[in-house]
Amino acid sequence: MPRFGGSTLTAGPNPSSPVLDGRDVVVPNRWKVPADTVVLLGRPAASLEIHFAGLHWEPDFGGHLFVGITGADASHITIVEGGPMNPNGTGALVPFCYPEDALAERGMADFQPIVIPPPHGLTEAAFADLVRSSQRAYDGDQRYVAIEMSFLRVGRDSNSYAVGVLLCSGIDLRSVPSPHDTDRYEWTGYPGMEDPVPRANFGVYMGSPTRLTDGAHEVAFHNADGSVRFVVVGGEPNGSARLPDGEMVTLDALGRSVFSTEDAARHGLPTARTDPPRHIVQRRHFPHDPAPAGALLSLLIDGRAEPLEPGKVYRGTVVDRHDALRCATIRSSAGEVVLPIDELGVEMRDPKRVDTLFHVGNELSVGLHRDRHPRLVAHEATFFEDRLRWRRFHAPRAVNIATTVGLLALLGTLVVFWRRRSG
Repeated sequence: MPRFGGSTLTAGPNPSSPVLDGRDVVVPNRWKVPADTVVLLGRPAASLEIHFAGLHWEPDFGGHLFVGITGADASHITIVEGGPMNPNGTGALVPFCYPEDALAERGMADFQPIVIPPPHGLTEAAFADLVRSSQRAYDGDQRYVAIEMSFLRVGRDSNSYAVGVLLCSGIDLRSVPSPHDTDRYEWTGYPGMEDPVPRANFGVYMGSPTRLTDGAHEVAFHNADGSVRFVVVGGEPNGSARLPDGEMVTLDALGRSVFSTEDAARHGLPTARTDPPRHIVQRRHFPHDPAPAGALLSLLIDGRAEPLEPGKVYRGTVVDRHDALRCATIRSSAGEVVLPIDELGVEMRDPKRVDTLFHVGNELSVGLHRDRHPRLVAHEATFFEDRLRWRRFHAPRAVNIATTVGLLALLGTLVVFWRRRSG
């Protein structure tokens, strides 16, 4: 007879609680992470104990991911993680403090710590500072779900938070490692990793890309106050780029090099700055009614940062694309619209389709469904090809809720039937 064990999210001698004051959560380094290192850590979220024919099996129904940061003194580690605002697991997804050191001491770990190298061009210290500041800047305007199920329950989980923090710290989505060789079997894996919290919830937005020499481009990522957070130079994979001060820099396998605010300024970067969009200037901090889908995506219209709002549709032809910067430009009646390919693919939960459609020459319409998920429509020559291509299922929110209720009712019926048969 299977039975759910106590959730490890609330186990341990120390109480779990939201962290809403911007402080760092520092605990003893039970994981033996080396000094000056950022790691991805994971442990079971809710275990399922199965006893049958004298055998004991304890798989996990979803794992919990979080980020650890060590400084020069490796005896302690800073924990960056998300959790629910309310004790019953409802409300907003917010920075959280679980008794991670106590759980680690008890052997509650899914895998060995995964080192996250700094993005090419950043030092370990600069990368660690970006990770810490991401947590401090988070607004908490995102609904929490304990375990995310694609297109069923609306909201994001703690794994969405961990990946969102990394993406606001200069990491490219393609470089986020997936946990392998886990000690416990994860029934659902880490689904929230595929649906990170939007950058706008951290007050981070992309500026307008600018062309450098030799075909390379640069783009500044900004904080909510308009200050430069970091700058990315993009070009050919494993290539090089000439900066405004004349210096040549090498690019990584993805064609990227990331510069801290200070290093960028020394090289004359960025060559252009972009004022913050209104949805970031006016964002809410830890509201009582968090947005189910989190913040709106940010796009650029003729160099101005704007939200992709309900009711707005941008139709045009793709005229430019930067694979290293993961953005594309469409020429529409509203002007030249720059869209972040990765963020759009994440929000649609269909990154392959988005990547395929955003090729130069394709005509597209970009807007929002009624439930605020992005809507991407192909036109002209690619219309029928896109219609015949397999794509991720996307149902309206009412169908999502009804399907979730139906699945839970079916699960409850099966448990009751099993109990009666066993009794």
